[in-house]
Amino acid sequence: MKRTLASKKLFFALLLTLLLLCQVTLVAIANEVPKGPVLKVDRQDISQLPRNFRITNDPFKGTLKDGSIPSRVGIDKVRASASSIFSEKEFEQVLARLPVSSKNVIVLDLRQESHGYLNGTAVSWFLPNNWGNDGKNLEEVTAIERAQLDKALVNSPTTVYNFDDNKNVLTTSYQMDVTSARTEEQMVKDHGAGYYRLALADHFRPEDKDVDTFIEWYKKLPKDAWLHIHCFAGMGRTTVFMNMVDILQNAKQVSFNDIVGRQGLIGIVDLRDIDGKLNWKRKAYIERLQFTKHFYEYVKQSPKDFPVKYSEWAKKHDY
Repeated sequence: MKRTLASKKLFFALLLTLLLLCQVTLVAIANEVPKGPVLKVDRQDISQLPRNFRITNDPFKGTLKDGSIPSRVGIDKVRASASSIFSEKEFEQVLARLPVSSKNVIVLDLRQESHGYLNGTAVSWFLPNNWGNDGKNLEEVTAIERAQLDKALVNSPTTVYNFDDNKNVLTTSYQMDVTSARTEEQMVKDHGAGYYRLALADHFRPEDKDVDTFIEWYKKLPKDAWLHIHCFAGMGRTTVFMNMVDILQNAKQVSFNDIVGRQGLIGIVDLRDIDGKLNWKRKAYIERLQFTKHFYEYVKQSPKDFPVKYSEWAKKHDY
């Protein structure tokens, strides 16, 4: 009995020691990453295509879950492509891949989070869920972003963290010698392309006022314009807007399910595929799908010039 009791005490002593060591390690790790928005690498400046790159005339990657193939009616005429955020060299590869001159390309930036370019590397200021600028409008975001970029240049060499895209966590850090600090608009225009931005929160559907703003801008686009759409990963916000552009051009001749399905087959996200876990993301993704359905109905019912704003239409239908 004494030997058993002694063994148990030894076991619990060892367990307590291990727990304390783990706690110390976690504290040490936590202390390595500063509080507040953390400067991280989004994309290293390597000559390659960015993540999740696709063009509307890409072949479908397989079939839908039920084995069917959605209609391609109209999709090949949609002048749009999409991807994750890109480094400068990756943007050069995007421009080289597109079937138009850079002067016809307009980058549609959907990121609310502060981001930009240190040298040619794509960087951003990270907080969990990409909510560093939560609740701020575009004017406020751009002012914050410019100040953050200027600070990184003045304080060179500056600490930058690497980021694990799969685990969504910061990893190792290093010192970067910063010789230039540009906004995305500056970098894009340096390559002869156009730029437009909507400051949209990650994971959520766009607000009605942002939809109104987008439609007014879209109506004024030149006929030969080519949109390249991106957010951070080229998945959520990007997929919603790829669907919206397809809807704007094809809602009157193609079903909602065909549009959503085919955008999933050229991209990486089918908006109808929603995780069964009961959490805030599930609710947000359901609302995102519902919005896209409502937008489809709005476009299908509206004249070409959209005399009634989406926000007014949605309010009338109690959406």
